[in-house]
Amino acid sequence: MAWEVFTKKVIRTGDPVVTLGKMGRIAFNMHATGIFQANQVAYVLLLWDKDTHKCAVKSANSKDAGAYTLTFNEKYNGSGFSAVTFLNYIRYDWTETRAFNAEWDEKTQMLIFEIPEEHLGKPVPAGYLTRTGSIKRGDRIKKAGGEQEKLELKNQEVTEATS
Repeated sequence: MAWEVFTKKVIRTGDPVVTLGKMGRIAFNMHATGIFQANQVAYVLLLWDKDTHKCAVKSANSKDAGAYTLTFNEKYNGSGFSAVTFLNYIRYDWTETRAFNAEWDEKTQMLIFEIPEEHLGKPVPAGYLTRTGSIKRGDRIKKAGGEQEKLELKNQEVTEATS
């Protein structure tokens, strides 16, 4: 038997990193989270520059329209929030999790990162949203005791009835 060395896909870095997850969540590594904590950031706004494909996560306050609450995870020393509507708005392909290097701009109080063009311009992934608009994770489908299968059957019946 020949042994091969497994190479980890997670790379530890001393720089801020933004991860766009396949559950529609924006997550920040320990270094980005440390920047937010040092600057007392609890709420953020998402900004998008479609010409340069750059995103910015800007410090905000709770009363700002469209502000997201930053959730801190002490166990993993990270933070993040759900951003499904934003990712769909920029037509980001969130069928797989990807990490992007980011830079903190002290002057504007923004964490800025660029999304390569090949990950943009995609339609919302088929099957990612159910008729109710909620995202179903695999582990939650199993816990639901077959509720997902019932929903899919109901959706099929509605489709057949309207055809």
